[in-house]
Amino acid sequence: MIMKKSILTLVFLMFAGAIFAQEQAKRGPFLTNGFWDNWFISAGVGGNLYVGENDDQISIGDRISTAVDISLGKWFTPYSGLRFQYAGIDAKGYGPNALYADNNGNESFNVMNLHADYMLNLSNVIGGYKENRFWQFVPYVGAGWAKSWKKDVNPQYNEVGFAWGLVNKLRLSDAIDANLELRALYVNQRFEGTTGGRRGEGMASATVGLTYKFNRRDFTTYVEPVPCDYTPYTTKISDLEQKIANADAKAKKLASDLNIEKNKAPQVVTNTEYLSGKMSVWFQINSSKISTTDMVNLGFYAEMMKKSGENYKIMGSADKETGNKKINQKLSEQRAKNVYDALVNKFGVNPSQLEIIAKGDTDEPYNKPVLNRVVVIE
Repeated sequence: MIMKKSILTLVFLMFAGAIFAQEQAKRGPFLTNGFWDNWFISAGVGGNLYVGENDDQISIGDRISTAVDISLGKWFTPYSGLRFQYAGIDAKGYGPNALYADNNGNESFNVMNLHADYMLNLSNVIGGYKENRFWQFVPYVGAGWAKSWKKDVNPQYNEVGFAWGLVNKLRLSDAIDANLELRALYVNQRFEGTTGGRRGEGMASATVGLTYKFNRRDFTTYVEPVPCDYTPYTTKISDLEQKIANADAKAKKLASDLNIEKNKAPQVVTNTEYLSGKMSVWFQINSSKISTTDMVNLGFYAEMMKKSGENYKIMGSADKETGNKKINQKLSEQRAKNVYDALVNKFGVNPSQLEIIAKGDTDEPYNKPVLNRVVVIE
């Protein structure tokens, strides 16, 4: 039961890790980097195992020799790249009649393989591009020039070599990877100096080493540009242009109207204003009869009153030196009423313009008794 739970937990963690890794990965297409971007250089050491015609007659340990490889390459996308590699240094085998064998049939000779490889980053192909992925699985296939030789022995063999293999990349830092490379070389059968028999033979190699990645090292996902909708802006611009056009038209009309007004002949505007000041109508002592002279003046004043449309007060007075207050009050009322009747009934003044005020002998308008026998209109 405990083992079953442990297995389920492990499966769950692996599944969760896979989901997390997928979320972090990027899918193409990717922007094309510059020519000097994404270059790398690698070096590794290990062992070669030559597979010749009679090599199975000695142990594998006796056939292992020194392997060295140096590579220079470039990734064009996160998925594919190209590299050039030197691989050597020597090989061992067995062949009693081989060109490079000693008297006991043991072979030892130098090898060199210069080849170009197409690389496929299978981890990025399957899991998506992730710059900080720890482990990457990179198979490759290539071809090039393979040479075998031994000092003071002729001839030397130059053949077309076909290579394929697998690079396991372990990320140590942004710039450094550790490599475990497994490689196979296939060449013509005469490569070790033996003719006849099989058509071809080869060499297997395993090396460990380091890779340095030059800047720039990453790739950027291409994002399809979204077309911008400029309709709101063009509409706003059109509205502003229309407002400017309307303002220009209005300004031109105002300028035209102003020019017309400037060229017009001056017009004289006549505004008649009727001014009417105070008017006094004097009476004889103890009398309320309007004299002929004052009646004429009252007629002229009535015309101005009608044209002005203003309201007037008719204030009757009597001098306090004559009579008593009661008589003087009644006399001032009669004098004011007689003036009112003349203005309304004889000269046609609107009664609504007139107000009668009888002051008696109080609040005399003048400082002489003879002048206070009066009706003042204002």
